[in-house]
Amino acid sequence: MGLAKLIEGLYSGVMLGGATIAQHYNGDAEWFTKGYLHDITLPFGLYFFSKLIGSPIGKNKGFNAAYVFLACSAGEAAQGFGLYSGTFDPKDFLAYAAGAGLAVAVDRLTFKKKDLDKLVEESI
Repeated sequence: MGLAKLIEGLYSGVMLGGATIAQHYNGDAEWFTKGYLHDITLPFGLYFFSKLIGSPIGKNKGFNAAYVFLACSAGEAAQGFGLYSGTFDPKDFLAYAAGAGLAVAVDRLTFKKKDLDKLVEESI
């Protein structure tokens, strides 16, 4: 169980890494990093953070992904209605969906029960 929590913690940190890179990157892909990188890494990290803290939402992959997508989308909609300062970009909804979908895919690949149990047994 400890290895799974460590991996979830590392995956949760992706949202901080994405925010840091988006804020400080000034290269050729600046349009992507400043515009969409954080919008992909935020739902990815929130998905795993929900699992990490033991939230009931985090127990169901589909519900967790939908919840994270809707929470991020609510923030974007608030920007569109002028309730929250920021730049409204409808393409951000696609980035939120990509981040949530990527999280589910990584979750399924990483936390296959048999593979994780085997890895834990080998490390003991």
